[in-house]
Amino acid sequence: MSKKLSVEIVSPERELWAGEGDMVVAKTADGEIGIQPGHVPVLGTLAEGAVVRVLGARETGEVRAAAHGGFISVADERVSILAETAELSEDIDIERAKAALRESESSSAANSEEAREQSERAERARSRLRAAGEDV
Repeated sequence: MSKKLSVEIVSPERELWAGEGDMVVAKTADGEIGIQPGHVPVLGTLAEGAVVRVLGARETGEVRAAAHGGFISVADERVSILAETAELSEDIDIERAKAALRESESSSAANSEEAREQSERAERARSRLRAAGEDV
């Protein structure tokens, strides 16, 4: 039997998912990273609007989550996704995410701070849609 990674996806509110997988793919501030058994230890910052994928998960074959802010930690065949906020794909309300994206793209910003906040809301909505399997 091949080695598996022990994976957990957590936010300050709760543990979203824990289980085993063959590979974890996540977008960090330095680019996309793929983790398989035997990977060297890593501590990285998750990119805003990252989609985390656990491939080869026993229950469903693949687990996807939208993660906003936080860290990925890899050590001793264990991967921890510690997100500021996160949602599993099956918990995402697709219509609500689409409406949030439309609203953030259609409203105009009065200043640079509002423009930054709009951009963050749009990226958050896009990542939720990508995690849910939607093309954006």
